[in-house]
Amino acid sequence: FPLSSPVSSFLPPETILEVVEPASNHNGGQLLFGHDGYLYIFIGDGGRAGDPFGKFGNSQNKSALLGKVLRVDVEDNDNGAPYSIPSDNPFLWEKEARPEVYAYGVRNMWRCSIDRGDPATGRGRGRMFCGDVGQNKYEEVDIIVKGGNYGWRAKEGFSCYDRKLCQNSSLDDILPIFAYPHKLGKSVTGGYIYRGCQMPNLNGLYIFGDFMSGRLMSLKENVTTGEWQYNEICMGTDQTCRFPKLINSYYKYIISFAEDEAGELYFLATGVPSATARAGVIYKIVDPSRRAPPGKCNIKPSPVKIKGKLIHFHPKEGKGNLKIMFSDFSVVVLYRNVRLVIRALSVEY
Repeated sequence: FPLSSPVSSFLPPETILEVVEPASNHNGGQLLFGHDGYLYIFIGDGGRAGDPFGKFGNSQNKSALLGKVLRVDVEDNDNGAPYSIPSDNPFLWEKEARPEVYAYGVRNMWRCSIDRGDPATGRGRGRMFCGDVGQNKYEEVDIIVKGGNYGWRAKEGFSCYDRKLCQNSSLDDILPIFAYPHKLGKSVTGGYIYRGCQMPNLNGLYIFGDFMSGRLMSLKENVTTGEWQYNEICMGTDQTCRFPKLINSYYKYIISFAEDEAGELYFLATGVPSATARAGVIYKIVDPSRRAPPGKCNIKPSPVKIKGKLIHFHPKEGKGNLKIMFSDFSVVVLYRNVRLVIRALSVEY
């Protein structure tokens, strides 16, 4: 899209952290600011296959930044170091451990999110959900906690990957809330807990997908047992979704999910298996079986505090510009007696 101001009017970019990658893949998949105001950085294990670096791999090595969730403080860094270390980081005083490490034992977390909490009770607020892409057999979804070890490369999902490490009594790893085999998909794309206002039947569902199979999936927490129940949203299976003459119609390769300020959910997909595809679609998840009463879901956007100059986005069609087109179709799917309409917003470059 065109800029109304010259590039020279912007502040120059500042490098916060650089990590050397030994291979070209597994570069991690998220930057997040938590409710505590700190920056969370999700970094892959360094690439190749099986985390072959060192005796235990990068992920189990707390002196390496690879295969980790990092937490740093980037406030008030204009005239000093690019970041500082929060005083309650879990390994701050552990010899040889990097103080930035918040959690470890991750392979290549692709898309993470923070639960804004139940709108009525606040339950769940601040929980951090991540999809961690697997190696040969399993994909998994994790809830990240301070100091947690998520098992890689000792484990993949619930199963052992490196049997020697897996049998080590000191592993003390945190199991995923859900893992699925590669017959369902081969590259998880983490999503969000729905906390919006417009679709009350979806409140509390964790909605996520798989990049390769195109499946849209959900998890529902049993607050009594702490277990999560899996259900597939009827998309990505190329089957009629219990409606006559109605089939799935959306781009298969789900590269990310998104949440707007009101808590409504979207997913992004392309027609080719590449994050660098030059065309894609943004879909909004809509539940027509039960909508909030008119006027209930009004929200006024909050001002955004930035260090540079804010350039407002105004979609404009033209040569060389970003072109946004609203489609005239919806995709209706069925989720546990709830019809979902996936409305499409296509984006071309």
